[in-house]
Amino acid sequence: MKKKIFITFSILILITSLIVLARENIKLRSMIKDSNEDKIVAIANNKTIIERKITKHSNNPRYKLNIYYPYTSYKLLNSSIKKKIKTEIDLLLDTIKEYGVRPNQYYSLFINYDKYNYKNYVSYVFYISSYTGGAHPNNTIWTISYDKDKNKIINIDDLVKNDPDILNTLSTFSKDALKKDKRFKDTNNDIKSMIEDGTKPINDNFKNFAFSEDGLIIFFEQYQVAPYSFGNFEVIIPYSKLSMI
Repeated sequence: MKKKIFITFSILILITSLIVLARENIKLRSMIKDSNEDKIVAIANNKTIIERKITKHSNNPRYKLNIYYPYTSYKLLNSSIKKKIKTEIDLLLDTIKEYGVRPNQYYSLFINYDKYNYKNYVSYVFYISSYTGGAHPNNTIWTISYDKDKNKIINIDDLVKNDPDILNTLSTFSKDALKKDKRFKDTNNDIKSMIEDGTKPINDNFKNFAFSEDGLIIFFEQYQVAPYSFGNFEVIIPYSKLSMI
């Protein structure tokens, strides 16, 4: 009899805990969806710029959102950036929905960006850091480049279309530059093989780029050419090496 009472009591505790977690899950998702979005004026490189800012902090704190993204004069560029921001927020919400709000767990999404210009191109580089559990945050990079004259988003497929040999150029130059980076000094063969794989002449390896005054910047995310602890890498390809620009 005592055993049955204990089992029944344990089941009730479990059900109660699940209900509490489910309510926390719904509450957390609702609060994130209702995040404040502000239009702010900022200063970058001694120039006034207009940004959008999304912030939300829970009281516990169970989660934090701190998102900055540009608001430009170009409708297509704005809509593309806004779509990406929404995707990242939805990804966080979907993860919470899938795994539930766990005890003593916090969630975060931080997004910031850099801007580059070259001739008729404007490029934005977004640094995205999300945390939903685990040893460390998930850090990614997303870039978008816009041709102001053609009102067109420029991606790696466009670069390859204009210069079928560009991937080989980017691969060779990037590989040589990375091997000279001091962070790779005295590294083992496994890490060196990551450079080889991460700089193979395929579109996906060079999808993150920006047009700058100094050259075409290629961005390599964590894990692409080295372990997480090495961080991100950037390689600048001089325009003199590229025939399509």
